[in-house]
Parts: sequence; structure tokens; C-alpha cells
Amino acid sequence: MHLLKRLLIAFTCLFAAIACYVFGIPVGGAIFLVLGMLLEGMFWFQLTRRRNHNR
Repeated sequence: MHLLKRLLIAFTCLFAAIACYVFGIPVGGAIFLVLGMLLEGMFWFQLTRRRNHNR
């Protein structure tokens, strides 16, 4: 269940980042571009994070 939850959060961040890029580029909104970068960073962090096996 933890893997499914982690992947769901990761792909939600990815789709939100893509939406921010799509909205921010034509409008020229730097805030949306920065927000897209942050969300994409969260996506990569979720995918590359190591699991804690000490539980």
C-alpha cells in the first residue's frame, strides 16, 4: 500500500507540474514556471527516495 500511495503522490505532482508549465509558458507567468519546477522536483524525489527497511 505504501508503494501505491507513493506512486500516486508522485504522478499527481507530475501532472500538476505539467499543468503549471502549460499554463505558465503562454502567459509568461514566472510563478507558474517556478511552481512547475518545484512540483517536478517533488515527483523525482518521490520516485528516487530510498525505502526505510528498519521498521
